[in-house]
Parts: sequence; structure tokens; C-alpha cells
Amino acid sequence: MDARAWMTLERAVWYGARAMNTTAEMVRVKEVLAWVDAPRCVQLKAITGKGMPVELDAAQTRKLAERLLKLAATLETLQAEADEKA
Repeated sequence: MDARAWMTLERAVWYGARAMNTTAEMVRVKEVLAWVDAPRCVQLKAITGKGMPVELDAAQTRKLAERLLKLAATLETLQAEADEKA
């Protein structure tokens, strides 16, 4: 199975109390994955298929940083929605 196959599952992937069903909640740069574990945090996975650390050059690091900022904004929105429902 391709390491990215879980990102295109036909069924909903559940994280806590709700399904992660938008790509706005998950990013990938090289072999670094980050996703919103709503409404509490952003989780990161950064290892190669062989279990080694992922090395990013400057451009890849900037790309990851930009995408993490977007994930942070998504997380803030989801946290605000959860607070409103509480």
C-alpha cells in the first residue's frame, strides 16, 4: 500500500469526535505530514519510510512553515466552533 493511500480513503477518517474530511486539515511536504486533530492540536509525522528523520532544504522548510500557519488557522476556527457548542 502506498504511504499516501490513507489520504484518499473513500470512507471518513475519524479523529476524535468528528471526521477529517477536508484537505484544509492536512498538509504534506516531502515526507512530512501534519494534520489537525480537532479541536485540540496539530499532529506531525516526519520520518522516512525507513524510519529516518526527514531532511528539508530551505525552500521545503518555508513551504512547511506556510502550510503549518494555515493549519493553525484551521485549528483556531475548529476550536472556536467547539467552544460555541460547549
